[in-house]
Amino acid sequence: MFHVLRTVILLLALTTTSFALTEIRTISTRPGVTMNFLAMTPEKTAPHDALIFFPGGNGVRAYKMTASGVVNGWNFLVRSAGNFIESGFSVFTVAPPSDHPTGMNTGFRESPEHAADIAALINHLEQRGYERIFLVGNSRGTLSAAYLGTRLKESHLKGIILTSAVEYDDFLRWLPLEQLQLPVLMVHHRDDACRVSSFEEARLTRASLSATTAVDFTEVHGGAYPRSAPCGNLSAHGFFGVEEKVVRVIADWIGGRKAPERID
Repeated sequence: MFHVLRTVILLLALTTTSFALTEIRTISTRPGVTMNFLAMTPEKTAPHDALIFFPGGNGVRAYKMTASGVVNGWNFLVRSAGNFIESGFSVFTVAPPSDHPTGMNTGFRESPEHAADIAALINHLEQRGYERIFLVGNSRGTLSAAYLGTRLKESHLKGIILTSAVEYDDFLRWLPLEQLQLPVLMVHHRDDACRVSSFEEARLTRASLSATTAVDFTEVHGGAYPRSAPCGNLSAHGFFGVEEKVVRVIADWIGGRKAPERID
């Protein structure tokens, strides 16, 4: 049991890096509405590529920053932030806006209000010199990334990344995917046992997207023995044990290299 707990603690600390500038920022997005987001940037790298993270669940408490600046989080994107920063990216993890303090449900993730919030964040990043911006969703956060990709037309927005995309109850293919013109990368674990994140359904979503835009799809195998339920973060659904390999696929794809069809 000691080794199991130690593994989890180490994973939670992956986002704590001595070379990153880390802070929680607040911006105004809509009249009377503000939105917090966690900003983590390489200390000595000029602004270039920014990744906007949409963790799963309802987005509440996806991360926690201590008074000493240590960031903890269970979600794949949050706990892998250090790996993304090591690859030269700045990462910005979205929290629910002030008018949705209890979280972002499916309806809000597919709403004009959500689009307005993220458009404001993109504008904020553009003003700070970021030349390329990518939306990265994990689990239920893929609803945000995919919907926003159909809606936002900002010139600095360059691609959509969907990891462990949700299907079934939230059925990603109900979105107007034919309006998504940006290139898409999908990464999905072959053994994902989460009932709303079927691997076969993800392949059907890939087919739907391929009708109108370029889609790369990477099938993930392997990893560590799960330490959570099938839809939890420390399972195949959260790429538990293969986080670094998945980050490398994403980083290479952003860098212009074709994603592998399979990684082990």
